[in-house]
Amino acid sequence: MKTPGTINLYAGFSTDYRKKLKLEFIFNTSMGFNDCSSNIYSGIGLSFKPVNYLTLSLDPGFSKSYTELQYVSHEDYYGSDRYVFASIDRKTISSSFKINFNLSPDLTVQYWGQPFIASGKFYDYKYITDPKADRYRDRFKTYINDQITPDNDYLNIDENLDGIIDYGFDRGDFIVREFLSNLVLRWEYNPGSSVYLVWSQARNSSGRTGRMDYLDDLSNLFDRDDNIPHNIFLVKFSYRFGIN
Repeated sequence: MKTPGTINLYAGFSTDYRKKLKLEFIFNTSMGFNDCSSNIYSGIGLSFKPVNYLTLSLDPGFSKSYTELQYVSHEDYYGSDRYVFASIDRKTISSSFKINFNLSPDLTVQYWGQPFIASGKFYDYKYITDPKADRYRDRFKTYINDQITPDNDYLNIDENLDGIIDYGFDRGDFIVREFLSNLVLRWEYNPGSSVYLVWSQARNSSGRTGRMDYLDDLSNLFDRDDNIPHNIFLVKFSYRFGIN
């Protein structure tokens, strides 16, 4: 299928990385021709080194995007293909937090954690009619309200308006919540020989609302009744020996 092009813009700056406090800012955006898509992303990076053996960093980011032609489903309409697309509004928020603590040249502790929340809301469902038409709006046809009958998270389609359901597909709305973290203790007990102790935890949940409420979604990540954490503990041992 022929799709419109886009214009992209990227900007950013960073302070002196040799200083105790470092700040970085990133911004990028894109705009599709014919108002077919748009995207905005902004992120901040903060790094603080109060002493030589301790580094703290925080990297939050936010993105918001719109796409008019997001693939939804492939259906059969009395022997003809129906490639169903929809407009979608997406939002994503994430923030990485990292600690590097060098207790000694041979003993280090590192922690990394990231909450991540993404949502997508579908609307203006349409099907492809002429994927290579010269005029962008002639490449698809949008369903009217009378053709769509919602059934919870499912949409039934009466394309010819004869009162009989011709096909259907999932609505597609989503909300995804994740929290990932790793804690690593490394001890080099002999030159070239090390022991690693690792604790990894993952929390995730999802829903079908398509709406983001960051504070409520973040609190749900740590609700032990609805979101049981998945923990992994690992031990890695290495020993270096020489052969004369």
